[in-house]
Amino acid sequence: MSVTRRDFLKLSTLGAGAVALRPGTPRLVATAQEWWRERAPGTGLLGRLTAQAQLISRPHADGTRLGWAQRDEVVEILRYVVGKGWFPHNHVWVETERGFIYSSVVQPVKVLLNQPESQLPEGGLWAEVSVPFSEGRTLANPASRLAYELYYSMVVPVSSVLEGEDGQSWYLISDENGTRMFAPASDLRPIQPEEVTAISPDVEAKVIVVDLKRQRLRAFEGQTEVFAARVASGAQFFGADGQANGGLTEPGTYPIWGKRISRHMLGGTAEDGYDLPGVGWVSYFAGSGAAIHSTYWHNDFGQPKSHGCLNVSPEDARWLFRWTLPHVSYHPGNVTVEWPGGTQIVIKA
Repeated sequence: MSVTRRDFLKLSTLGAGAVALRPGTPRLVATAQEWWRERAPGTGLLGRLTAQAQLISRPHADGTRLGWAQRDEVVEILRYVVGKGWFPHNHVWVETERGFIYSSVVQPVKVLLNQPESQLPEGGLWAEVSVPFSEGRTLANPASRLAYELYYSMVVPVSSVLEGEDGQSWYLISDENGTRMFAPASDLRPIQPEEVTAISPDVEAKVIVVDLKRQRLRAFEGQTEVFAARVASGAQFFGADGQANGGLTEPGTYPIWGKRISRHMLGGTAEDGYDLPGVGWVSYFAGSGAAIHSTYWHNDFGQPKSHGCLNVSPEDARWLFRWTLPHVSYHPGNVTVEWPGGTQIVIKA
């Protein structure tokens, strides 16, 4: 089964007793959450397409093309299968009822609808998008202009809660770039202060080693490896004029000098620019602004893909953020330190 972004947003506004159309006979569902649960029984594995992708008859690059899955389509994941990938860094495929999809373009997602907070703590709160996709609007009104599309695992600062023109609770998102937008409160999961507490706070002998050739990251406490993750490091991008405008991740040894729970990242060129609100768990290590951070716009770890940063999964970014020095408090949610900085990152070519 699959559903488009438009279908999901429509269902998210349905009340009890509303009718949702499924392939075949229409069925009665109580809530959007129940509708999703029926399509992911047991494990509840779902995936959002981060780009258009081919549906293949078997988990192999030479399989027969059965059709296409579109960007932002959400599919039920029956299982993950190891086959032969399009590229050598990834041989994992997602099996769906319509065929196999290369996992590099499938973001694992969940549907977790939340009880809105009636009152926010002083200083507001940090929240994580907990549904496949939502919408940031210019007003607390689903009919107002779209400001940004919001995707699963994005982390955003919430400054207030109010009742919208639709009678539902909305959160006001106000980020460090001056962006203001409203999102349905049920789509955002408040992050609790304990989720930001330090891991191994008494250990100072911490170091991260990044192997650019293998696109792997390893974290050590002394000589003991305590964590490993795949990364997507910096790559070269070329504009229409043939000039390179991307940024490679440069080998060297760097200290973490700043961290933010969330960052609205903008940059690049008119041809290859990016405007990414809600990038979570950011740990800066280079003067150029390169950082280790969460990624929601692809699931393609294991090959160069970024503008110089080290892209990692949301789960990996959160762990590294909590483990590395300096530590960050829930409020204000960011810190900058002077030389010699915090945890060392050793990047090897």
